[in-house]
Amino acid sequence: MKRFIIAFAFLFLIRPVIAMAELPPLTTDPSQAFITGNITVKGEGAAPTDRPLSAAQKRILAIRAAKVIALRELAEILEGVAVSGETILKDAATQSDTIRATVQGMIKGAKVVQEAYDPLTEMGAVYVSISMHGSNGVAGQLLPQLLPTLPPPQAPVYIPPAAPVAEPPQPYDALILDLKEHQFKPALINRILAQNGEILYDPTKIAQNVLVERGAGDYTNDVGKAKAILSERGSKNPLVVKAAGVARFTDVQVSADDAANIFTANQKANFLEGAKVVFVLK
Repeated sequence: MKRFIIAFAFLFLIRPVIAMAELPPLTTDPSQAFITGNITVKGEGAAPTDRPLSAAQKRILAIRAAKVIALRELAEILEGVAVSGETILKDAATQSDTIRATVQGMIKGAKVVQEAYDPLTEMGAVYVSISMHGSNGVAGQLLPQLLPTLPPPQAPVYIPPAAPVAEPPQPYDALILDLKEHQFKPALINRILAQNGEILYDPTKIAQNVLVERGAGDYTNDVGKAKAILSERGSKNPLVVKAAGVARFTDVQVSADDAANIFTANQKANFLEGAKVVFVLK
């Protein structure tokens, strides 16, 4: 009987640890949210001490205070999400009542993924999360309002060279952009440019349902992980390109040869139209 009680107590103690391990990683900056696919934050709070409260009241008020702090943290990270170029979401919300209302609605509607209360310290903790993609995520709720507000790109669409580009034995069916050597910012709209400034890939031109579900592409910090992400989407032979530079923080520049290769490969597989692109960050 004694062993049973000890084992039960042990399981009771480790249950919160197991639950914590199931949480998505906490988001510390907007760029990280693009890699994890979620914004997840934690708030901690305590019940007020200016009046006598029962144990139940302390728990309720501590959890409520923790949620307020978590939503405040969520708002701060969400406002720092890059839209395109130097524009962040906070700037876009300042210029549009509709976008501001959408941002506020997302914050209020953020999902509580876990809450906890420690009666010893009388502290509450609340974890809230919102997805970056999907119809209920950041992209799905914001892009329909953001796209009409974005200025049209000044650069022309990419024109391939007259000379034919040699095709690989197996056609490329996706694109991996290695940006480890550059200061690049993940954004809701990340374009790909040739070095002369011509636009190879403009996510605002692809189908809105694709943009909502996948964003401008996926983001990771390893080429091997990038291949694994694309493999889950049916890719067997992604084209891996080392970026030549970055323009306006969020636009990738590729060399003339790589631009021609990307254009030719996409003519066969249309992977850009399906946002089968992975950006590999530092």
